[in-house]
Amino acid sequence: MNVVDHPIDAKVVGALPVGEFSSRYRDIIGCVVAASLGILVLDVLTLTYGVYYPDDINVLHPVAVGSVAESLKFSTRPLEYFIVSAANDVYLPLWLAASLLCVAGAAVLAGLACEKLLEQQLPRAGWWILGLANPLLFYLVSQPDTLSQGLSNLLFASAMLAFAYELRWLPARPPSTCRDDGPAVVLNFLAAALFFTKETAVAAAALLPAATALVRLRERRFSPIFLFSLLFPAAGAISWLWIKLQFPAMVPTLNAGHYALMFGPAGWAQNFIITLAFPVTPLPSSFLGFALLRLLWIAVALGAVALFLAIVWYEVRRQPKIALPLFLIAACCAPMILVKPSELYSTMIAPFAIAIILLFGVSRAPRVSWAYGLLLYGASLANGVVYFNGGDFKLFGLQHIQYSIYDKYYQSVPICPIGGTAHFAWDRAASGHYLGVPGRPVCVRH
Repeated sequence: MNVVDHPIDAKVVGALPVGEFSSRYRDIIGCVVAASLGILVLDVLTLTYGVYYPDDINVLHPVAVGSVAESLKFSTRPLEYFIVSAANDVYLPLWLAASLLCVAGAAVLAGLACEKLLEQQLPRAGWWILGLANPLLFYLVSQPDTLSQGLSNLLFASAMLAFAYELRWLPARPPSTCRDDGPAVVLNFLAAALFFTKETAVAAAALLPAATALVRLRERRFSPIFLFSLLFPAAGAISWLWIKLQFPAMVPTLNAGHYALMFGPAGWAQNFIITLAFPVTPLPSSFLGFALLRLLWIAVALGAVALFLAIVWYEVRRQPKIALPLFLIAACCAPMILVKPSELYSTMIAPFAIAIILLFGVSRAPRVSWAYGLLLYGASLANGVVYFNGGDFKLFGLQHIQYSIYDKYYQSVPICPIGGTAHFAWDRAASGHYLGVPGRPVCVRH
């Protein structure tokens, strides 16, 4: 396969983040426009046919009763709670807008991070493709309880960009002012926030500050400001552990269960392949819910992963210094590898995987790039069609088997229509329990 480098100008490499944004604003706008248009199509489907289901109660019930402490009983995601609560005060479906901003922002920041980490530049068409090419978009933007994943993806991409500046920019500059500590301070603050987005981001929240400290140690650049900023992720980690001790929900277990730890290299390798397969496979992941199509998806996924790893291996041999950031991104996927992979969790690395393919794999073939990008987005759109046709939908007459959000078990108890519910409330005085929670939900119409 022919590969072409798009070297970044030295001025761009040495520039501050503000300078980079100002010089690349057209590319960034193109990425945001493509992502927004793609997500808006999915949002129209969601507002027209979408329904809140039992999994959404974990988010909507605490919001309805106005208790962040209640939300911590289900998960350690207070940032999601505050955003959905603010939306519910005005107009509940506004959480869709917050999700759109998170996804578009994560795509832009991941693209910039990959450019700086890999020291190559995406062509303008590549930015448009990056905004659109995500086969996992539908799951990510169609439900309020996945907003936490969007927030996690955004903060992770932001922290990786800050780390990229530390890794590539810091060694090239002599010690001067406190401005040199800016990226590291921002990274440590983002790492602290990552602890409170989603449990799968805990590895990234711990590893990124540690990797930054190692870079600083190698360059002997331990300033008082940087050392003080390390208190941010330390405080975040301690707070997260304290909350988990008080409300031990969604924690890995040694015994069998939904979050049981996986032991053995074979299981870890399998989970790694699955995690990587979801964002790079140009087929709808909902195919896993149908007989025969499941085998087709697995076959294509294995081929896509093999090709991706071959591209990465070739580039690492050419440029050994890119091995560290690639390994760090993989290490941040530790919860998916050691515990449980999921198409939702894989969205954290989706824009990075696509950016790497666009930079290394198909950079000289714009038609191939567009075809691949449109196939990835088409897969996401197909997921939405399958989902809204219900759990009993038989694609091509094939039997619908249990998988993720696309089966009848997930969609068994509809609560409120998404487009028709302006506010969500909870009647605590109602007798009985609803999905294990005292009281009854109240869907406030327009």
